[in-house]
Amino acid sequence: MSMESNQLFGHDTMNAPWGLESRTKLVALACHFFNAKNIAANHSVINKEVPSGRNPEPLTVSDFHKCLEVNKTFPKAPNAFRVVQIVEQMSSTGLLVHAGHGNRSVAGLQDHYLYFLTASEARRDLFRLVPVLGPEYLYKLCASGLVHITGTNGDGKTVAGTGLIVDSSHILTCRHVVSDMIVDEKQVFQGNEYIVNKASVHVHPEVDVAVVRMNGPLLSPLKGALFKVPVVAQTVYTLGYPKLPGLRDASVTMQQGAVTNASVTSLSGEKLFLYSAISRPGNSGGPVMSEDGYVVGLSIVDATGQYDPSDAFSPHYAGIPAQVVVGAVEDLGLGIQLPYLNLE
Repeated sequence: MSMESNQLFGHDTMNAPWGLESRTKLVALACHFFNAKNIAANHSVINKEVPSGRNPEPLTVSDFHKCLEVNKTFPKAPNAFRVVQIVEQMSSTGLLVHAGHGNRSVAGLQDHYLYFLTASEARRDLFRLVPVLGPEYLYKLCASGLVHITGTNGDGKTVAGTGLIVDSSHILTCRHVVSDMIVDEKQVFQGNEYIVNKASVHVHPEVDVAVVRMNGPLLSPLKGALFKVPVVAQTVYTLGYPKLPGLRDASVTMQQGAVTNASVTSLSGEKLFLYSAISRPGNSGGPVMSEDGYVVGLSIVDATGQYDPSDAFSPHYAGIPAQVVVGAVEDLGLGIQLPYLNLE
């Protein structure tokens, strides 16, 4: 092993578990360091000789660790084994390509890796990192792109729903969110105040989908969140603004579950899918996200139905599948093309 033990476990080493910020930083740096286009340049950074007459070989985790130390990227030297673990996780999720075993070493420090950014992955922007960084990172990415749509119902009570910012001037939600309440004229999205009137709201005549056009400061959309068909048994998360009594401010919540049926038809003929992640009042219009960071649909209604109180049952919730949402938005003719991943 090429590293001294005090470099791995000394008091100036990051030995404690890493938080999301440190892991995110390391993953971004690893993508840059192992990028096939940067191999020669990174040889120079760590003073590693490039073989004459042939292309430089892919770099190792040990090389990456050395680069982090040379550039003093972190206040303390990263624990080398922690770096190996994260790099191996990047490889297992397909973000990095394992390019061969090097000299015999502890914990794979001499293993070689490469990073190739394909066109399809580039479309996903930061969402391509979700499989490595997990649901905490997914929540962080999504929360900033969701809005709380407020209004009153026929009884004058305050009600609300969730919207998903799809570009700098449009918010995607469910038709029933904006149709079943008197929408407040003044709405605050991403810290800015907007006026919402009837001319702002575009509803689909058949699908429970609506788009609200915003005039005013540009919105920051959920960049890189591609739409993709739901798949049965995949882990999913509902995100949105459910009603939370007793709290001062509305907050984005996230609930885990799984797709229980990828394609069902309601009694009224709607094409839906079912999932077990709890969708409370107020979640309607919010995204149902897959664990690898795709929008697989929009939350709409509780589909538990009526059960005998003595019967045990597992509740199911219904959503509009991604492919139906994409088609409905295109039907509205607003010039919005939601990013959609076609499966082969």
